[in-house]
Amino acid sequence: MRRLLGLLASTALLGACGLIPTPRVDVDDASLTLPASGPLTDKVVYLERDALAGNRIPAALQQVTLDGLATYRTTGLGTLREAELYVRPALSALPATCTVSPATPTAPRMVLCDAAFEGAQQIGRLNLQPGQARPFSLGGPALDEAAKAGHGYFGLRFTGGQSAFGDTLNLSSITARARL
Repeated sequence: MRRLLGLLASTALLGACGLIPTPRVDVDDASLTLPASGPLTDKVVYLERDALAGNRIPAALQQVTLDGLATYRTTGLGTLREAELYVRPALSALPATCTVSPATPTAPRMVLCDAAFEGAQQIGRLNLQPGQARPFSLGGPALDEAAKAGHGYFGLRFTGGQSAFGDTLNLSSITARARL
């Protein structure tokens, strides 16, 4: 992502007259440890991992997209096939439709938000099959906002199948691009 900043900043000088695509830049992989999703129906679960970790893009850029591969790995009990992906630039100052679930021996600390009120934070959908890398493409105003803030906390809404405690979701071979 750091290379993205330098490349995108230099491309900004060329784009004074419209939306110009910037070159694709590699982004670090992300691995998310999933909770047991059975009791989380109609919730968006934000995990306490800043996937953008201080990488900020210039304000002139827009239409940030991330493309890559998503691999769901299960401990053997998970059946997750589909999940919607959301992003927030921070997990503080949350709306009243969100609550913090403290860590327990069987679940990490999470922020749970009512899915009916999280539509503006949605950035894409993942189609999954255990052990297989499946392509994804993420984008939208919430991803632009998170990238400009330099912080991005991913949230998941489990829409097909269920994850089991200890399952992981790996996002790899990620490339980013934006437009001026």
